[in-house]
Amino acid sequence: MARNRYVRKLKELRQNVVDMGVLTRRSVEDVLTALETSDTALAERVIANDDEIDKFDRKIESQCMTLLALEQPMAKDLRVIATSLKMITDLERIGDFVVDIAEEVVAMGKPIRIPVSATKFDELVADVKSMVADSIETYAGGDIQKARSFEARDDRIDFLYKNIVENMVNALAQGKCSTETVSDVASLLYIIRYLERIADHAVNIGNRVCYMEEGDRRYLK
Repeated sequence: MARNRYVRKLKELRQNVVDMGVLTRRSVEDVLTALETSDTALAERVIANDDEIDKFDRKIESQCMTLLALEQPMAKDLRVIATSLKMITDLERIGDFVVDIAEEVVAMGKPIRIPVSATKFDELVADVKSMVADSIETYAGGDIQKARSFEARDDRIDFLYKNIVENMVNALAQGKCSTETVSDVASLLYIIRYLERIADHAVNIGNRVCYMEEGDRRYLK
């Protein structure tokens, strides 16, 4: 009976982490839609919904502490709990960066004007969105192969980030930006930095999943 209760609680923990991840993924998708469409009402809802992510964070942390204190888990179970405890920190930080982007959308209150080719910006947005979604899937399904791909995918995101920054700075230096566009450049520089940091946290989640499944600490940073 005690063993059944313990297994049920461990299963509930993993499901709560997945639910928190799905909520965080949805916030990422919504804020990027708000950015693309200049939907300030959607951006404001994203900001308000961050409270739900924070509630999950506190709830799951309490679950982890209770399991560690009362059940004294070993081996794989211990790694699951440790990974979950660390992972919710990454999800909560992703949620914070989403709020930062949403606040930029609200502050701009109009369609953003990109002073350079939008192609690489669109690629950055798509890559970050898919990384977040995949990071949740790797935890839910223990997909190590997908998790191991995150480092290379993050290198591409870093390249896109640096390329966009360089292009925008050059556009400013060469006087290619109108007075109205300069404020958009400042907002974009913040936004792409937030996107790059979101991807870093997705990589963290992938590394933690590798540790959870294999017990190899070399994945942890």
